[in-house]
This record gives sequence, C-alpha cells and structure tokens, in this order.
Amino acid sequence: MITPSKFISFEKSILSRLPFLCVDADQISIRDLYALTADHFAAIDEFLYALDVLYILNKINIDFESEIIEYA
Repeated sequence: MITPSKFISFEKSILSRLPFLCVDADQISIRDLYALTADHFAAIDEFLYALDVLYILNKINIDFESEIIEYA
C-alpha cells in the first residue's frame, strides 16, 4: 500500500498521492490539510501514511503541540 510492488500499482500506492499534499502555504494545520485533500485519499490512514513519508524524507516538519505542518 505504501510503495508500488508486483501486486500494488503506482497509482494505488501512497507515493502517487504525495503531490496532493503540496499546498501553496508555508504552514497549515493538519485538519485543514486533510480537509483540502480528503477526496484524494480512500481513508484517513492513507493520509497519515503520506504525512509519515514526507516527514521521514524531511519535506515537512510537524509541531505536534500546535498541530501545524511546516513545509521544508
């Protein structure tokens, strides 16, 4: 589900959904980002996987206290 494989096409993987999380703001709350992009994800767990991938790649910073995402 996260990465494409012999059984999971690229279009159904999380990697294909990462561009939908790129918005024109330097900072955005997690709730607002989900509200803007919810139609591109089948469930909230896919959204969270996509955030995890961007966080691991150092593309975003997340302030867990204020629930704000900063794009690196």
